[in-house]
Amino acid sequence: MKTFLVFCMLVALISLQGFCFLPSNFVLDTREKVDVPILMYHQVQNEKKGMYSITPQQLEADLMLLKNAGFQTVFPSEIISFVESGTKLPERPILLSFDDGHYSTLAFALPLLKKYNAKAVVNVIGAFSEFSTTSGDDSKIEYSHLTWGQIKILEESGHFEIGAHTYNMHKYKERFGISKLKDETVKEYEKNLTKDTNRLEEKLLLAGVSKPQVYAYPFGEYNDEAEKILSNLGYKLFLTCNEGISTVAKGDKNSLYTMKRFNRSSNSSVFDILTKNNIII
Repeated sequence: MKTFLVFCMLVALISLQGFCFLPSNFVLDTREKVDVPILMYHQVQNEKKGMYSITPQQLEADLMLLKNAGFQTVFPSEIISFVESGTKLPERPILLSFDDGHYSTLAFALPLLKKYNAKAVVNVIGAFSEFSTTSGDDSKIEYSHLTWGQIKILEESGHFEIGAHTYNMHKYKERFGISKLKDETVKEYEKNLTKDTNRLEEKLLLAGVSKPQVYAYPFGEYNDEAEKILSNLGYKLFLTCNEGISTVAKGDKNSLYTMKRFNRSSNSSVFDILTKNNIII
């Protein structure tokens, strides 16, 4: 009888995880849906301000405000785990995303994330990182992008996960981002997008960096075909430039496919962004 009961308990646990044993630290989230605001950052510089650049002081003010308001930063992998397995998320989760892989992410953002015990994702552009790595023109706050080795440092810090932002499709021409060309067949489009994506993954793996699960669409441009292609390549969470708060739901992988973000420019504030969207601070 005891053996039978143990067997039943094991079957129940395995079923909860989709036929995978539960990790020792697994805690089930009782919520079926969770709202996840996402902030989109780019450059972090001392003097330069604008639509896609803020100062380290502004970033620190953001982290301080979020902490005092009870928000907890999460990794994309934690959001994915909630959807796929029901793993518990914080009461007030928020995702910080840094696009383009600027060197300033390492120079300024990492020390601040360490100070506030925060988490983020940095979405890197392979061609830019390759140039920084091979040209020797790297580690300049004003314009440099992360080298492959610096990306590895970010991942190993425990404060960043690495996302994809294409290898060499972050361009306005000939295609706009990863948009499909007018004279390109679906098969040709799949081949070209797959080749670009695989090239980034290969470079990351050579540097000892994990294969990304996150894909940030350049300029926020996306389409159904790209979503299908990238999903088949193993990507699970997709970041757009559409503004709003995304809601992720247990068992609904589609809730991860077009996640919205708020661009954090130097002319806005996290307080304004969240309160305008009826989030109590």
